[in-house]
Amino acid sequence: MTATTDYSPALTGLRGVAAVWVMLLHLWLLAVAPAVVVAGLDLTAVFSCGMLGVDLFFVLSGFLLGQPFLAWIDRRRLFPDLVTFFKRRCLRVLPPFYAQLLILTVGGYLVSGVWPIDFKQFLAYLSMEFLLYPDIGPLLNGVWWSLPVEWHFYLLLPLLAWLLFHARAWLVVTLIMVWVIAFRLLAYDRLYTGEPSDLIWWTTMMHLPARLDQFVLGMLAAWAHLRRGPREPAWLPAAALLTGLAALAILVAELGRRGNVLDAADVPWMFFHWTLIGAPMALIVYGAAAGGRLATALFAGPVLAFLGRISYSLYLWHGIVFVLAYRTGFSQWPPAAGLLRLGLWLTPAVILVSWLSYRLTERPFLRPAADRRAPAPEAPQPQAAASGRD
Repeated sequence: MTATTDYSPALTGLRGVAAVWVMLLHLWLLAVAPAVVVAGLDLTAVFSCGMLGVDLFFVLSGFLLGQPFLAWIDRRRLFPDLVTFFKRRCLRVLPPFYAQLLILTVGGYLVSGVWPIDFKQFLAYLSMEFLLYPDIGPLLNGVWWSLPVEWHFYLLLPLLAWLLFHARAWLVVTLIMVWVIAFRLLAYDRLYTGEPSDLIWWTTMMHLPARLDQFVLGMLAAWAHLRRGPREPAWLPAAALLTGLAALAILVAELGRRGNVLDAADVPWMFFHWTLIGAPMALIVYGAAAGGRLATALFAGPVLAFLGRISYSLYLWHGIVFVLAYRTGFSQWPPAAGLLRLGLWLTPAVILVSWLSYRLTERPFLRPAADRRAPAPEAPQPQAAASGRD
């Protein structure tokens, strides 16, 4: 038997981990970036590296969304219907984003009497291409920067699957790795020459052309998961999970010591650190998807399952709650000052707002669980395996 693409509780839990990790970073910054020492163990890097939660989201997207296309490449199902694929992506991503855009736009006007964005900026947000609009200004919500990165991956994924089907996988992956490193070099060059082009400038280091490798690493993990067979050692997924966790812990410690490698233009780390981060995360996702005692114990508990379900809304709304706490002076109020006390006060508010957003703007558009778990239509079995996909 081969692995299926059924729902995995551990992967839902990992989504909760990703969202909470980003939230911890912003909570730490709201508390003025204190040292975090617990029982003599310095955990500051865990908080300061919270933006790696976004990297985990990218790897998870590559894993989950890539599976149907990879199953097609392996002749296990028909090619995914692209109309259905893009419809589901729109229904999954746009309603919570549009609802927040409307709330922040109207709320900003009601508070200040001035519209926070103009009509062109509003249209740019609606198109999900706002990062390409040169006059977009400061984002209404800082975490929105990652949404177009995901969106562009959705658009690219069918073409990427086509390339993997028609060419050797190792060649496609190698060319992608060369591309992302070359793009990072070009962005770095624009920073120091002061000659940005229309498509490449320093800030595009954060966008899909420089981050595609993390999605692809997630896809490779999905491919390995799909091809699991009875001869694979039962301990392999758990070993991959432990190896990924250990490697990620080492990277977090190192990145915590170095600080933000992009802000510091830390050469050569800035050219390959996203690849280094994505690799252990892909191992973690592969190990978690297989289930087993370890993955279930770490990521499939009821708390992480709940946080995973509301993870998108949690990602969108936690920063808004924190900004309100800062602007109202609540974060400086003595009974709430400090990382622990801020967490105790603000976390319930974040969870409540995120849950309401999930119930009102996400859940109505989600497919029923039975539909999500329905098997994909089988493809006609070929007489011989297709070549060019090793």
